[in-house]
Amino acid sequence: MVYAAFWYDGRSELIAIERDPLAAKEGYSARSYIWALEDGLIPIYEPLDIYQMDNAPIHMSKLVKEWLETHGVWTLDFPPYSPNLNPIEHLWRALKRKILKLYPELEQMGQS
Repeated sequence: MVYAAFWYDGRSELIAIERDPLAAKEGYSARSYIWALEDGLIPIYEPLDIYQMDNAPIHMSKLVKEWLETHGVWTLDFPPYSPNLNPIEHLWRALKRKILKLYPELEQMGQS
Protein backbone atom coordinates (compact mmCIF):
# COMPACT_ATOMS: atom_id res chain seq x y z
CA MET A 1 0.00 0.00 0.00
CA VAL A 2 1.24 3.49 -0.80
CA TYR A 3 0.44 7.07 0.17
CA ALA A 4 0.69 10.17 -1.96
CA ALA A 5 -0.87 13.61 -1.93
CA PHE A 6 -1.63 15.64 -5.02
CA TRP A 7 -2.91 19.10 -5.74
CA TYR A 8 -3.59 21.34 -8.71
CA ASP A 9 -0.01 21.66 -9.90
CA GLY A 10 1.99 19.08 -8.00
CA ARG A 11 2.27 15.90 -6.01
CA SER A 12 4.11 14.49 -3.04
CA GLU A 13 6.61 11.69 -3.04
CA LEU A 14 5.16 8.18 -3.09
CA ILE A 15 5.40 6.74 0.43
CA ALA A 16 5.23 3.01 1.14
CA ILE A 17 2.85 2.51 4.05
CA GLU A 18 4.26 0.19 6.68
CA ARG A 19 2.19 -2.55 8.25
CA ASP A 20 1.45 -2.13 11.92
CA PRO A 21 2.81 -5.05 13.98
CA LEU A 22 0.24 -4.24 16.68
CA ALA A 23 -2.74 -4.29 14.29
CA ALA A 24 -5.01 -7.26 13.69
CA LYS A 25 -3.20 -9.65 11.35
CA GLU A 26 -0.32 -7.16 11.37
CA GLY A 27 -2.18 -5.15 8.73
CA TYR A 28 -2.64 -1.45 8.20
CA SER A 29 -4.01 0.77 10.92
CA ALA A 30 -4.48 4.38 11.94
CA ARG A 31 -0.89 4.24 13.20
CA SER A 32 0.28 3.09 9.74
CA TYR A 33 -1.54 6.02 8.18
CA ILE A 34 -0.05 8.48 10.67
CA TRP A 35 3.44 7.18 9.87
CA ALA A 36 2.73 7.85 6.19
CA LEU A 37 1.39 11.33 6.97
CA GLU A 38 4.56 12.13 8.91
CA ASP A 39 6.69 11.22 5.89
CA GLY A 40 4.38 12.36 3.09
CA LEU A 41 2.14 15.19 4.30
CA ILE A 42 4.11 17.11 6.89
CA PRO A 43 7.00 18.00 4.53
CA ILE A 44 4.62 19.61 2.01
CA TYR A 45 1.78 20.93 4.19
CA GLU A 46 1.52 24.70 4.42
CA PRO A 47 -0.63 26.67 6.87
CA LEU A 48 -4.11 27.29 5.44
CA ASP A 49 -3.87 24.30 3.07
CA ILE A 50 -6.94 22.08 3.18
CA TYR A 51 -6.28 18.35 3.29
CA GLN A 52 -8.92 16.05 1.84
CA MET A 53 -9.07 12.32 2.44
CA ASP A 54 -11.80 9.78 1.90
CA ASN A 55 -13.84 8.08 4.60
CA ALA A 56 -11.69 4.97 4.96
CA PRO A 57 -11.93 3.77 8.57
CA ILE A 58 -8.25 4.35 9.29
CA HIS A 59 -8.52 7.90 7.94
CA MET A 60 -11.52 8.69 10.13
CA SER A 61 -10.24 7.16 13.37
CA LYS A 62 -10.07 9.20 16.55
CA LEU A 63 -6.29 8.72 16.63
CA VAL A 64 -5.85 10.21 13.14
CA LYS A 65 -8.27 13.08 13.82
CA GLU A 66 -6.33 13.96 16.99
CA TRP A 67 -3.01 13.76 15.13
CA LEU A 68 -4.26 16.06 12.36
CA GLU A 69 -5.55 18.55 14.91
CA THR A 70 -2.30 18.46 16.91
CA HIS A 71 -0.33 19.18 13.73
CA GLY A 72 -2.64 21.99 12.62
CA VAL A 73 -3.82 20.21 9.49
CA TRP A 74 -7.12 21.58 8.22
CA THR A 75 -9.36 18.95 6.71
CA LEU A 76 -12.39 19.02 4.45
CA ASP A 77 -15.38 17.02 5.63
CA PHE A 78 -16.14 14.53 2.92
CA PRO A 79 -19.62 13.08 2.43
CA PRO A 80 -19.69 9.26 2.57
CA TYR A 81 -20.35 7.36 -0.64
CA SER A 82 -19.46 10.24 -2.93
CA PRO A 83 -16.73 8.99 -5.27
CA ASN A 84 -17.60 11.64 -7.86
CA LEU A 85 -16.32 14.29 -5.42
CA ASN A 86 -13.07 12.45 -4.73
CA PRO A 87 -10.34 13.78 -7.07
CA ILE A 88 -8.39 10.50 -7.03
CA GLU A 89 -11.30 8.72 -8.70
CA HIS A 90 -10.63 10.79 -11.83
CA LEU A 91 -6.97 9.72 -11.93
CA TRP A 92 -7.34 5.92 -11.89
CA ARG A 93 -7.79 5.68 -15.67
CA ALA A 94 -4.70 7.80 -16.35
CA LEU A 95 -2.73 5.76 -13.81
CA LYS A 96 -3.80 2.49 -15.43
CA ARG A 97 -2.79 3.75 -18.90
CA LYS A 98 0.62 4.80 -17.58
CA ILE A 99 1.23 1.47 -15.84
CA LEU A 100 0.21 -0.50 -18.94
CA LYS A 101 2.51 1.64 -21.07
CA LEU A 102 5.42 0.88 -18.74
CA TYR A 103 4.46 -2.78 -18.16
CA PRO A 104 2.36 -4.02 -21.11
CA GLU A 105 2.59 -7.62 -19.86
CA LEU A 106 0.26 -6.69 -16.98
CA GLU A 107 -2.65 -6.32 -19.40
CA GLN A 108 -2.91 -10.13 -19.57
CA MET A 109 -2.75 -10.49 -15.79
CA GLY A 110 -5.80 -12.21 -14.37
CA GLN A 111 -7.05 -13.38 -17.77
CA SER A 112 -7.28 -17.11 -18.35
